[in-house]
Amino acid sequence: MYMFLPFLTAFIGLVFVWFEKRLPALTAVAITVAILMYWFHFHATDHLNISL
Repeated sequence: MYMFLPFLTAFIGLVFVWFEKRLPALTAVAITVAILMYWFHFHATDHLNISL
């Protein structure tokens, strides 16, 4: 359930791109990337025992 958020923000970014709103689209993509980076860091350190 918690991984639904990056897909939602990416979809919102695509909607902004469709309507040619550049700054909100870049913001949505930045939020998506930040969520995925945080998730990967948490997953790698806690579940895969990789020291980042």
